Amino acid sequence: MKFTEFVHKYNKTNNFPFYIVGGNEYFLKKQALMEIKKRFFSEGGVEQSLIEFNGKDTDRNPAGNLTEDNNLKNTGPSPDKQRRGHSTLFNDVIDEVKTTPMFGKHKLIIVENADTFLGKNQDKVLSYLKNPCSVNCLILEVLSIDKRTKLAKAMDGKQGILIECDKLYDKPAPWETKKPEHDSELTRWIVMHARNFEKIINLKSAFCLLEKTGNDLAIINNQIDALSVYTGDRNEITADDIQKLLGVSHREKLYSLLDAIGMKDTISAVKMAENIFDVGMENERKNITYDAKSIAITIVSSSHRRMKDLWKIIRILDKGGSKKEILEKQYAPRPFVDKFIKQARNFNEEEMPEKWKYMLDADLLCKTSRLSPALIIEQLITKLCMWPRNEIKGTKY
Repeated sequence: MKFTEFVHKYNKTNNFPFYIVGGNEYFLKKQALMEIKKRFFSEGGVEQSLIEFNGKDTDRNPAGNLTEDNNLKNTGPSPDKQRRGHSTLFNDVIDEVKTTPMFGKHKLIIVENADTFLGKNQDKVLSYLKNPCSVNCLILEVLSIDKRTKLAKAMDGKQGILIECDKLYDKPAPWETKKPEHDSELTRWIVMHARNFEKIINLKSAFCLLEKTGNDLAIINNQIDALSVYTGDRNEITADDIQKLLGVSHREKLYSLLDAIGMKDTISAVKMAENIFDVGMENERKNITYDAKSIAITIVSSSHRRMKDLWKIIRILDKGGSKKEILEKQYAPRPFVDKFIKQARNFNEEEMPEKWKYMLDADLLCKTSRLSPALIIEQLITKLCMWPRNEIKGTKY
């Protein structure tokens, strides 16, 4: 069961005696555990009956303290001791699950980092799943589980469920090619998560937030929290709120520069480039770089990609093609297709080879010459925005 499905259905279903929370998105796993804990306490559970283990350290007790037989001078337990440790941990966990609670109505037992624990005891866990304790609840948190195993197949929603918390797509999934760019797993999660702050946000505004924050869920969570305070009593978080609070992102500044080049607006494009060199640029790892050479190379390569897309669109338009054909060939993202068509109309097939040469020359200069990277980019922008001789702006097509 996907995390989003679990959140929608969890409060409408009965409690299960066994859960496996798996996946590589820690923030979602943390959310799933929080939802289960919240329901545990709301239904009569107490703090003393919440028992937590850590499968990474078999020589620590549930409270996280070193056991008496642990030698602090050792760098780690021996293989034999490790095997005994995993066996002891399993016995401790099962004992907790099978015994009635001394406090509250039921117990909640959580084993975090349970990959090794589960791998070494999968048959025993499967045996327990066939006849689980109906009063208490066991949760195993793992990085991954093979869905082909008997245990994974047994998590069918009768005695237990597998909650999948994998990284969310930040753009439409490969099988959702007809969806607009702003409709993805991640934007849908943002819409859903905003409700935890008693706020409403639509998919387009969620995409605007995503463009500024990147796809780190913890950062997105913090920004939604800030936006919920910023908007006050107002229910909806709008794109305008996001723009005013978070400002223009480094990534958006690059896109705005490419748009200005596409519109052959030399003055605006040069000013935008100067600003990028001043405030830095976000690289592929979402870190901000202030290295002028790296910034110049990125601007050249980004310009190359944009001009390549525009050239493809020019050829379709020259043959009498339509917006539908451009979308089918995926030469432009759906939300920006009209803007790309407008930019393509500022160029013609004859001038594109020359523009190509300008970009290749600029790339070589950035990598080999001692010229100022900012000057190289300024000269490139001027050449890309240059109108062909004897052509009056606005007369084409």
